[in-house]
Amino acid sequence: MHHSPRSSILLPATLLALGGLLSACSVAPSAPTSPQADAIAWQSCDGLVSQVAALYDVMETPSPLDGWGDRMQCANVSVPLDYDDPDGRQITIAVSRMVPEGRSAGTILTNPGGPGLEGRTTPALLAASGMGDLATDHTLIGVDIRGTGGSTSINCDESLDVPLPEGPVDERVALEYSAAVSAANEACVARDPAYFAQLTTANAARDMDRVRAAIGADQVDYVGVSWGTELGAAYLAQYPGRVRHMLLDSMVDLRHDAAMSLDDLVAADVAYGSDDEAGVADDVVVDGLSSPDSYVPSNLTTRTALTCNAYTGATDPEAVWSAHLARSEAIGSDPQVRTQHPLSGGLAGTSACAGWPIEAHPLVLTSGDAGDKLQIVAHASETVTPAPWGTLAHALLGGNLTILDDAVHGSLANGDNAAEAVEYLRNGTPMS
Repeated sequence: MHHSPRSSILLPATLLALGGLLSACSVAPSAPTSPQADAIAWQSCDGLVSQVAALYDVMETPSPLDGWGDRMQCANVSVPLDYDDPDGRQITIAVSRMVPEGRSAGTILTNPGGPGLEGRTTPALLAASGMGDLATDHTLIGVDIRGTGGSTSINCDESLDVPLPEGPVDERVALEYSAAVSAANEACVARDPAYFAQLTTANAARDMDRVRAAIGADQVDYVGVSWGTELGAAYLAQYPGRVRHMLLDSMVDLRHDAAMSLDDLVAADVAYGSDDEAGVADDVVVDGLSSPDSYVPSNLTTRTALTCNAYTGATDPEAVWSAHLARSEAIGSDPQVRTQHPLSGGLAGTSACAGWPIEAHPLVLTSGDAGDKLQIVAHASETVTPAPWGTLAHALLGGNLTILDDAVHGSLANGDNAAEAVEYLRNGTPMS
């Protein structure tokens, strides 16, 4: 294990695989003023429990909510679609909570990654993990970020799932496929351009603060895995005084430059071998559930929007193909192999963001030192979110960085260091 004094938890980076600052750091645009806390109407999660059970019955796998439903409550929080127009169009954010049987020492907000994964099941997943002791003395909060699960969403998943041609990929095949992706992206956004323009990490962080206010918590802890680390960084930047401790496992690339991110991913694949299982569950299609009321664990539409609204250099198919060939030659990778990342289209050398009609607005973070408010965890030889991304985040945000000697993405909560993670969230003791 490698540790830095400036220096995880396995909430899986994909739920289907189960059954991932101080005032000196700021984000643009600036955060709005704190909302007034509203009374939140907690109810049973029976509907969610039934929907999740139906999905996992089809998969012939036990539901992750088995045994936890009686301890969970669900509610909705209303937030502005556009925080520059706080009194305008409103959307709904669906949340869940699991309260301890005794006194609660604090509130932990959670996010499982994706992007595009629902989050209301995450308290149960955390409670059932090696970090489950937190459920005995903390209130655990799950949030379906805007565009996911029970929150307001638009689903173009079927149209965005562009058929893949057979055979090897060359420039002609890549560009023809990309043209189809571009048409699908444009048609999807045209359904509600105002909605899609507001699917950003910064807005998801603002929504999360509305949840904090609604539940009446002055300060919160936070656990985020994979893309949830980006959401955490955004929240910490906008609301440093509202964060007690933040644990980020498997840090994403906060630079949001498509070429740089893909360079690092391909280099990690060449160095350590591709992880054939990590990151693929987002693409699993489960047949047998066609009801509009069905539980939707992952929203491809939202994943695409959050990714394409964040990354630069991802919309021009010819530039993406040229960069892919140059990368393959420079690093020595197979140009026929698709890189596993939300940026990637269905074919090698293509982008999921081809022709995306909304200008990218990357999350802009300035340097700061979060001190013991922040614990970053990376995994030395994983290939989904390579360890250098954790080092980059540590250099930008400060805090504490721990690099575990393993290759498993988002695996802290079920690993040997889970107890250290619990101790950090309880007492702020940096991991070793």
